Amino acid sequence: MATRTRDLTSQVNGVATEFSTLEPYLPGTLEVHLNGVRQRRDVFFSETGTSTFATTEAPRAGDALAAQFEVEGPGDVLIFPTVVPSGIDPARS
Repeated sequence: MATRTRDLTSQVNGVATEFSTLEPYLPGTLEVHLNGVRQRRDVFFSETGTSTFATTEAPRAGDALAAQFEVEGPGDVLIFPTVVPSGIDPARS
């Protein structure tokens, strides 16, 4: 299993309560974050399919919405440059 995080803010319009992760997730692994705050399952959201979920109320236009979930296979790989006191990344020299 691997963890994926997706920014779903582009789907927020102040009216929509149905959202899609655009890829299937393992049931029971979905976490939803509204404006950076993790929301409670069955209070704010519920899974409605293998790649969709519904919220109990529509996020307001301008709100940030993100989903984190588990998938089969490789996850997101975040690679950050190595920072040394000189400020030079040794991998690039």
